[in-house]
Amino acid sequence: MSVFESAGFEVFADEGKGNGLFTSREILKGDTVYLLDYWSAEIMPMHMTNHSCEPNSRFNDAGELIALRDIEMGEEITYDYLHIPLPASPWNFACHCKSDICLGWIRTDRK
Repeated sequence: MSVFESAGFEVFADEGKGNGLFTSREILKGDTVYLLDYWSAEIMPMHMTNHSCEPNSRFNDAGELIALRDIEMGEEITYDYLHIPLPASPWNFACHCKSDICLGWIRTDRK
């Protein structure tokens, strides 16, 4: 059951790692997923996008989250928090991405 819906996205609860942002449409490699917007509303897609050590998207210099590869409808959208750390978010947490290259622990002092 969806926790939150926005244009092209749904948020689902995952018992292992909390809420996650999933796409309700196909996104092609190079497409803009969404613009960096953390503060304009109480809930934004950015608030629900989880970290992955092997992400399917990343932020560019213009603040757009860009797909690094095709993202299928229903797939979770992720990015590497260490690539564009926000000053208000001093990350220090256990990673649950389950990637083969998972760092295990995410800290802003490790790049």
